[in-house]
Amino acid sequence: MPLQLSLFGEENTLFNTGVQRLLEMDFAGCVETLGRYQRFFPGGRNVGREVEAAAFLGEKLGQVVWTSIDPAEAERRYRVWLEFEAAFGWPWKRDSIEERLQVRYFSMLTDGLAVGAHSDMTELPGGTPVGLLYLLARRPDEAMVSLKALIGAAKENARAWGYLGDVHFLRGDVRQARICYREAFAMAPGQVDVRRILDKELKEQLEDLRVDEELDGNYLDWFPVVARLDGIFESRSFRDLDELNRWLKHYRELLEDHRKREDRASIPGLFYHAMALSDNAGMIKYVKRVDLPEIRRKMKEWQPYLFARYMKMLELKK
Repeated sequence: MPLQLSLFGEENTLFNTGVQRLLEMDFAGCVETLGRYQRFFPGGRNVGREVEAAAFLGEKLGQVVWTSIDPAEAERRYRVWLEFEAAFGWPWKRDSIEERLQVRYFSMLTDGLAVGAHSDMTELPGGTPVGLLYLLARRPDEAMVSLKALIGAAKENARAWGYLGDVHFLRGDVRQARICYREAFAMAPGQVDVRRILDKELKEQLEDLRVDEELDGNYLDWFPVVARLDGIFESRSFRDLDELNRWLKHYRELLEDHRKREDRASIPGLFYHAMALSDNAGMIKYVKRVDLPEIRRKMKEWQPYLFARYMKMLELKK
């Protein structure tokens, strides 16, 4: 669906009117207008995809109102859009009609949802963050406000942290974006919406890791570790001893749970938590009953290949 700019003449006028009706969510009007275009200009542009898109959304949505949308209806329209993405080959090309339609669709959706009592809502009934809708509308400022409010109420929401990374990336702050991505993957890699990540370098790293035969287990679980070793993610620096102690407490809980279950699926998370403690060796000496050599010994036991990479990295920094 390549975008054609309006020029001159009846052909261009009719085509652009049809596209504009699609962007205005007038699906029936789009089908009718582009149908006339096909009849009047059989040798003109191929508008079959635009007609199919309008017919698809018209069938799924019907005659809907966009001026006031309740949360359940907003969730339904988001799900319709996911079906549209699957049917029409998302991701879109930059500046394509599909991308323009996405921005318009979610701009109208968020405007309609923001009316009245729903203006402060951060999550839809099906669990979809409202911040994601703003993100799809390419409205990063509003997305940031909504996602921060959601994280404030549920700090362990890895999905929201991932979208917050997308917001920062959209605003051009790659460093802050990757801090948010790091938090998301460290919390719950399986909850991160990896297909929507805007950071292309990070996505390429994920794809490389997916086929890495040296790793045991889910590659997403290992991503925070590998991204740290490859310099995609910064090392985690604790602000004070209180934060370090909270991290240490969580590490010990993970370790105890691992011992009880003897579950190798927990090893990537343990390795990452141990690596963060090791990275803060200078601060750890002020904490009682912490055996740093033992922590590193466990890292080597859990994943010798990545541990060797980690120790080499430390040597190079000396």
